Amino acid sequence: MGGTTSYPKRELGRLRRSWLRRNPVPVLLVVSALSVFVLLTSWAAVRFGSSAAWYAIGLAHAAVAAAFLHLLNTAVLAHEPRAIHHLRGSWGEDNTRSELEAARKKKLVWGWVDSITLRAGDLDHVVITRNGGVVVLDSKFHTSVTTASVAAMTASAARARVRTEALARTLLKPEAHGRRRANRTSVSVTSCIVLWGPARHGVPEGFQADGVHFVDGRRLCEWLSALPPSAVSEEAAREFLQGLTAFRARMQLDVAR
Repeated sequence: MGGTTSYPKRELGRLRRSWLRRNPVPVLLVVSALSVFVLLTSWAAVRFGSSAAWYAIGLAHAAVAAAFLHLLNTAVLAHEPRAIHHLRGSWGEDNTRSELEAARKKKLVWGWVDSITLRAGDLDHVVITRNGGVVVLDSKFHTSVTTASVAAMTASAARARVRTEALARTLLKPEAHGRRRANRTSVSVTSCIVLWGPARHGVPEGFQADGVHFVDGRRLCEWLSALPPSAVSEEAAREFLQGLTAFRARMQLDVAR
């Protein structure tokens, strides 16, 4: 349901391309050596090989390609200081997306929109639940949590909640004749940090800071099911998700210009 590449993945891709542009000679040497290996083994298979040899050579070619990609990724992680940060961010967002898929199957959420880029920051996942209002999730993959990191995550999540509330007021509009739709404009917006990695064990269950919830990623479905009642109709959810998707597309065009 996301339909777009997350910010960490975009940044990781940008770092890879930047590293390749700065290091064309070693990359070309490695690619040339691998190409020679592929050509020689293919020639040997044609000249002397049997069907079993072709199978073995196919496996060898796949292993060489995988080794090259692994080497490239390792080089980027070793030389780009921010690469490991974005890689962890990508893992966190992918894990959260998997949990949201499980929540949808359990009929806890109507749907969500991933990676909404704003002029100041971005929103990882904006979720519209069936019975708990709107939730904005910020995925974090950390090895540990400290007082300083909790404060920084709380401040970021609080800003995300304010931005999501503004989007909800815009997209969940009252009817044209002026009567307020209680199940639309009055829905609550809850902000949550979804923790992944070793850090998910470092925050007590039920921990909150300034109204921001901190949740172990593996217990996200459980947390969603326990949200205070704030029912959203299927029609309202569908319109909200469509509006969010259109808003995300407009923001992506603005950023690209």
